[in-house]
This record gives sequence, structure tokens and C-alpha cells, in this order.
Amino acid sequence: MARVEPLAGVKRNDNCHHYSRFQGGANGDKPPSNTLCCSILLEESSDRWYRDHTHLHLLRSPEQQLWVELGRERSPAPVSDIGEVVALVQAFLKRVDQQKAQAAKRQKQKDLKIQAILAQVRKIAKEDGFDFATEVDSIKLKLIIRLSDNDYFAILIPFNQFKEVLPKLRTAIQALRETYNSGVRFKTHLKRGYRRSEWIRHQDL
Repeated sequence: MARVEPLAGVKRNDNCHHYSRFQGGANGDKPPSNTLCCSILLEESSDRWYRDHTHLHLLRSPEQQLWVELGRERSPAPVSDIGEVVALVQAFLKRVDQQKAQAAKRQKQKDLKIQAILAQVRKIAKEDGFDFATEVDSIKLKLIIRLSDNDYFAILIPFNQFKEVLPKLRTAIQALRETYNSGVRFKTHLKRGYRRSEWIRHQDL
């Protein structure tokens, strides 16, 4: 594997415990297992929370044919030349690079949207005099408006709708605060409290 291991994003894994069955044979009997020749870890995009590597296995069948298994997918035919493995690895890593570039672009777009939302919220909070906190996930920003020491409500701002939501944000916050100040109380499903340090105070803006 001297031609594969030097590639960026490739790491040999000599401790891999792998079992695979040869998908072939002339009858329906259970085929014999392959011999694992080599296991390679291929780096994936870092935004995948469930794994960061894909396994590439070189397997030798009882007929002494060399097969490649990438992830859980077997090559459609035996490998006749190591150049095929190199090409497969390079294609995989190219796809990973494209995924990373796309992820970086999405993150940049998300960051710009968060900055735009926070700039608007800070302006409203300073002018209207309320404290707030925020939580961010992959698809939305949760804006928590403080009504009192014990009461607060949340407004969800999806990133894919933030242009439509921002112009209406001040009106929505004012209406909810006025309703609360009139004596109406809200029942919310917020599952956590917020410490004093988490609130952005309007006096500090």
C-alpha cells in the first residue's frame, strides 16, 4: 500500500477487526469468509457528527482474487491493478474535499445570518429595553426574551426564513411584552432555566 498510504487523509489501520462474506459462488451455500489483507481509514468531512472516517478494506477471496470494500460496498469486480485502488481512494478523497468546501460555505452563510439576526435583536433590545439570550442549532436561532426574573418566552427564527422574520421581529416582541405586562401569562415548553450570566442585558448594549 505504499502508493495509497502517503495520500493526504489516509491512515492505515492494523487493528481493524473485520468479517466479510464473499458475494459469489456457484450454489446457495454460505460462502467462505475472505482474508483481510489491509484496512485503511479515509478521513471524512468533519461536519459529520456520527463518524469521521470510512473504512477501506482489501480482501482476498478463497480464489486468491483481491477485492476492495469501501464502507460496506464491495467493488463490482476483483482488483487487477493497485492503480485501481489508488484511483478509488483519490475519487473518495476528492468527494470529501468537495463536501468540506460545501460545509464551509454553508457555515459561512449561517454565520452571516446569525450576525444579521443578532445585530437586529441588539438594536431592538437596546431601544425597547429588554434582556435576551440566544441558542443556535443547525437550522434556527432561538431568541429568548426576558419578561421578568422568572418568566421568558422564545421566538424561533429559522435561518431559511430570517429575511422574512427580521422585519416583523420588533412588532412581535412588542406585542408579546405588552400582552405579558397586561397581566396575561404564557405557558411555554422551555425545559431549562437561564443563569444570570447567560442574559445579554440591554443596559450593556
